[in-house]
Amino acid sequence: MGYRVALIAVRGIDADTFYERYGILRTGQREEIAESPVCGATVSTGWELLYLNDYPRPHGELLSSLSDNAELLFCDVNETCMSSFATGWENGKEKWFVFHDAQQARAHLVTDGDLPEEYTSIRDDKLRRQAEDGDDVDHIFDVAIELFASLTGVRYDMDLPDSTGEDFETLKPV
Repeated sequence: MGYRVALIAVRGIDADTFYERYGILRTGQREEIAESPVCGATVSTGWELLYLNDYPRPHGELLSSLSDNAELLFCDVNETCMSSFATGWENGKEKWFVFHDAQQARAHLVTDGDLPEEYTSIRDDKLRRQAEDGDDVDHIFDVAIELFASLTGVRYDMDLPDSTGEDFETLKPV
């Protein structure tokens, strides 16, 4: 099977404002692993995080609203078809994106905008590893994921930095 998740990280607004803009409410229930359809967490690296499990993905209009007077990073991961996407928004405007879709080609990688400085070294490392391993592994899949992780400290398939063991609050639609 594999993960099919999306993460939205924002800083510059508090969690309650973030959740209100997204249209979700706190439940007070906590979980160690983000298994509910939508969970939230405050990350020690300074980001408020939404973790979406097979939950409807936000569209550009919502990402614009969420990033109003804030910085937003979004990462969408689909291991079932080996696609990954990351984008950065600020003050309602998309600044950059990185997209990989293995169904188009193993080396497929599309970018646009003013990419963060971390991008080049991540891309170069994954391209080198892809050349070394050939088609046995899809290293390009990790470019968008690693870029999001380098900026937020959060990777979808790992514990949060400085985890307390019950980092995620279950959230529900309004």
